[in-house]
Amino acid sequence: MVIFISKGNPARMLMIFSFLGIVALIIGMLTSGMVSVFAFVSVGLFCSTLWPCIFTLSVAGLGKQTNEGSSFLIMMIMGGGFVSYLQGYLASPNILGIQFSYIVGVICFAYLAYFAIKVKSILKDQGIDFDDIKAEGGH
Repeated sequence: MVIFISKGNPARMLMIFSFLGIVALIIGMLTSGMVSVFAFVSVGLFCSTLWPCIFTLSVAGLGKQTNEGSSFLIMMIMGGGFVSYLQGYLASPNILGIQFSYIVGVICFAYLAYFAIKVKSILKDQGIDFDDIKAEGGH
């Protein structure tokens, strides 16, 4: 259903799934029991669609620098390790605790939503509009 709403636009899909990730994390932090468990587990589902959107939006419009840009993007994946370290630090019982340490994920999803909005305008200035691209192919 979300794929039909996004119409194949990676910026729109990134924004939708970032918002759903934020909602799931907040539900997980504010509830307990199986509701909390299912909310946190659903975050993985929302994350599974993010990387293709991020990659597509990040290398669009790079022209001759696409290979170099995609290489840097792959190297930046290691930065995710710092996010895990930060959440682990905040999960300490005398700081936020495990359940509320997921605020780190909320912040990360919020940044991705901001990125989706910002990159759409940047690409539009370059003449790239994913709403105008029609899907072709198939059998």
